[in-house]
Amino acid sequence: MKTSTFLALAAITGGLIQNHDKISAWLGPPPAITRQTGKNEVILYSTTWCGYCAKTRKYFAEHHIKYTDLDIEHSEQGRSGYNQLHGHGIPIVVINGVPIYGYDPGEMGKALANRGGA
Repeated sequence: MKTSTFLALAAITGGLIQNHDKISAWLGPPPAITRQTGKNEVILYSTTWCGYCAKTRKYFAEHHIKYTDLDIEHSEQGRSGYNQLHGHGIPIVVINGVPIYGYDPGEMGKALANRGGA
């Protein structure tokens, strides 16, 4: 195998690994959360040590968004919901039943606007 071919395959593999959550969601969206969610409910699946989880909390605070924070390491409900969403990273934000993988202010803003508040 030529060095250039190997490097190209390594780069593609790295990109696939790095964007696994987005690719998985695109290929087959996860099933909806089985527990009943109220209208306009916002759920954050997070950990205490995650920097992007902290950024998500700050985003919600700045936009006066009420949300439920479920720690996936210390809460059975958090771990169960995270597993149902086929979580491979954090944070996962669920807005009115629609999951958003990773810290994505643009997608959160769109989802919040669609539910009637941002």
